[in-house]
Amino acid sequence: MDLLLEQSEIIKKRWPQIFVQLSKVVDNELAFELIEGHQLSLIFNNIQIASSYDQTTEAHVQLQTLSSHEKSVTLYGSGIGTLANLLVLNNQLQTIKVVILNIALFKVCLHQFPHQWLQDKRVELCLPTLDDKVSFPFIALPAELSLAEDDSSPLRDRICLALDHPFIEAKKGIKNEDILQAINNNIPFIERDNNVSDLFLTGNNKQYIVCGAGPTLEDHYQLLTQQNIRQQYILIAVDAAVLPLLNQGITPDIIVSIDPIAKKLFDDIDMGILKNIPLIYFPVVKPSLLSRWQGPRYTAYSTSKLYHDINNKHAKGRLYCGGSVIHPAIDLAVKMGAKNITFLGADFSFPGGKTHTHWVEDKSTKAAHVSSEKSPYWVLNSLNERVPTLLNYRGYLRDLEDYIALVTHVTFYNGSQRGALIKGTQLWPLVSSK
Repeated sequence: MDLLLEQSEIIKKRWPQIFVQLSKVVDNELAFELIEGHQLSLIFNNIQIASSYDQTTEAHVQLQTLSSHEKSVTLYGSGIGTLANLLVLNNQLQTIKVVILNIALFKVCLHQFPHQWLQDKRVELCLPTLDDKVSFPFIALPAELSLAEDDSSPLRDRICLALDHPFIEAKKGIKNEDILQAINNNIPFIERDNNVSDLFLTGNNKQYIVCGAGPTLEDHYQLLTQQNIRQQYILIAVDAAVLPLLNQGITPDIIVSIDPIAKKLFDDIDMGILKNIPLIYFPVVKPSLLSRWQGPRYTAYSTSKLYHDINNKHAKGRLYCGGSVIHPAIDLAVKMGAKNITFLGADFSFPGGKTHTHWVEDKSTKAAHVSSEKSPYWVLNSLNERVPTLLNYRGYLRDLEDYIALVTHVTFYNGSQRGALIKGTQLWPLVSSK
C-alpha cells in the first residue's frame, strides 16, 4: 500500500470532512519536485518546505520555543511531518492541534513522506475558517505561511502578527526611549490643548466618512464634492489623505495624525486653509507641526501601555490604534456617536499597482514606500482577487476586522471592492451599482 492511500485511509476514518477536501485536489495540477541532499525534501510552488540537510535539528529549534510545562500546542502547517512526528513523542502534551494551511501541499506530503502523527489519539486535524483566531501556544511552519491558500489568509496574517509582536513592542512599545522622549517633548501642548474626550458623543448620531490615503480614495472625489454628501456626513481624514483631498477642493471636517513623520505630509499645505479644522493627535507627532496648526488641537492617547504614565499625569481620552492612523480615526467616529461609518481609501493594499492615492517620493520614510511589483505579500479584495500589499498593512487590516467585530452597534461600509476585503463591512450603497 502506498503512503498516500495508507495515510488517506486514516484521515477518512478520523476526519472525513478533510478527506473530502483532499479528494477534490487534482493531482496532475500539483507543482512540486523532490530534492535530495543529506535527506529527501520537497519544493512546492517554488518554495522549499523543509531542510534537506538535518530536518530533526531544524524541528528541534522550533520545539524549543515551547515551555516545558505546556499541555497543548497548535501546529500551523504539517510540512513533511517531521515536527508533528516529534510532538507526539512528548507524553506531556494532552492535545496536539494541526491546522492545514494548504490542502494541496498536504496531499503531496502525504504521498511522499510518512506522517505517523496521524494515528495519535491526541491529534486534532483541521482546516482554518475565516473566523479563526490564533491559538496559543503555537508553532508555525514558515514555508506554509508563505503558501497559505485564500481561505487560510486571514489566519495566516494573524499568525504573522503574533510572531511579530515582540519586534513591534520593541519598536513601538514602552521600551522605546525615543518614543517616550517624543511624548515628553510635547508636554507643553498636552497641558494646554483640548481633550479628545470633549468630542465624544457630540456627533448627534450622524453618518461618518473616514478617508484613508489608499489609491481608491480618488474614485470618490466627485462624490465628496457634492453638497448633499457633505451635509449628510461628517468627514474625518487621516493626515496622508489631507493634501489629495485639498487638491480636489475637499476640506475635511476633522483631521487625525499619530505619526512622527506626519509633519512632512503638511509641508506643501497652506495651513490657513485648515485654520478652523480640528486636529486630533497622539503626542508623538513633531512639535513643529503642532506649532504650525492654526485650528483647534485635541490630544488623544492610544490604548497602548505606552501612554499609561502620561495619562496618569495628564489625563486625556484614548482611541484604539493597531498601528495605523485609520484605526483611531475610525474609533473617534464611533466614540462621537456614529450610527454608520463608511471607509474610503481604506485599501490596506495596492489596487491598480498604486501605493497611495497621492504620494511624493521624498515624503515617505526609507522603508515605507515599496513598489507593489516587489511585494510578495497579498490580501483578497471583495472580488476575490489577490491584491499586493505589505506585511504591516495585512496586520492593520486584521486588527481593524477584530475591532469591527466588537463594535456591534455601528454599521460599517467599505467604499471600494478593489481594495482589501474588510470583514464586517458592507459595500457602500452609493457605489454598489458601480
